[in-house]
Amino acid sequence: MTTHTIYSTALVCHIIGIIMMAGTTFSDYVIFKQFWKQLAIDKLKGIAVNQAMSKSALLFGLGFLLIIISGIIMMYITHGIFGEQTWFRIKFGLILLIVINGLIIGRRQGVKLKKLLAWEAPAKNVEDDLLKTKRNLNLFHISQMVLFTIIFVLSIFKFN
Repeated sequence: MTTHTIYSTALVCHIIGIIMMAGTTFSDYVIFKQFWKQLAIDKLKGIAVNQAMSKSALLFGLGFLLIIISGIIMMYITHGIFGEQTWFRIKFGLILLIVINGLIIGRRQGVKLKKLLAWEAPAKNVEDDLLKTKRNLNLFHISQMVLFTIIFVLSIFKFN
């Protein structure tokens, strides 16, 4: 196998990993919209939708692992030439921001949502907390998608 073939294969894997992460974020956003609609109609249906999407974090994690491994391979092959470029440094920071945002904000709001859904009687403060969590998750998903869009633009145009 030539160095060019290995690099190209790593690049394909890198793009697939980013698409997995961005696609998971987008599908989560769409499914969350459906979740909130179902929750308003029937709590059990809403909970079922929420449980069905619980495995999407695994796809996001696999995508992240794929971009890390393929990124290391590409950096090794190119002797770190991209690491010195401004667009790459910004892209790398944004990827880290996406992961940190997902771990801190996304996970925290998801745990809070599960706790709120476990309540039997819909109390006024639970409804208020649900609305706040809905708003926070909506902002979370939109911010993640904006960050992914910036990453795609940086990767294509490679601004320096």
